[in-house]
Amino acid sequence: PVAQLAGRDIVLVHSDRDRLTSPRATRSLTARARGAGARTCMVTVRGGDHAMLRRASAWHRLTTGLVTGLLGSGSLPGPVGAALALPPTAGATEGILDLDLDLGPGPGPDPGRFRARARTRSRAY
Repeated sequence: PVAQLAGRDIVLVHSDRDRLTSPRATRSLTARARGAGARTCMVTVRGGDHAMLRRASAWHRLTTGLVTGLLGSGSLPGPVGAALALPPTAGATEGILDLDLDLGPGPGPDPGRFRARARTRSRAY
């Protein structure tokens, strides 16, 4: 059922290696919800797992950026905003983004895109 999602912003994040829930079903839900009037986007996390533990730091950065953007406390990554603006008649594969290819990682601040931050470790001497 997707009718209750009409008029809402929906961003689904799914690993391509999830063996508990189907990435294909999530893509289908994204397209069906858009067709019902929701503004939708799916972000695929390559190499992750169902619990998103394998790429935990990227997952946390992504979800922080998405939540603050969706709540209006920051800006959404540019490709996500573009996907949410797609019309209900958009094709089933439109609005499907790849974390690594479409949303980073990359150096430096770029307000239109999610960028992974370089990990730094402080050393205690």
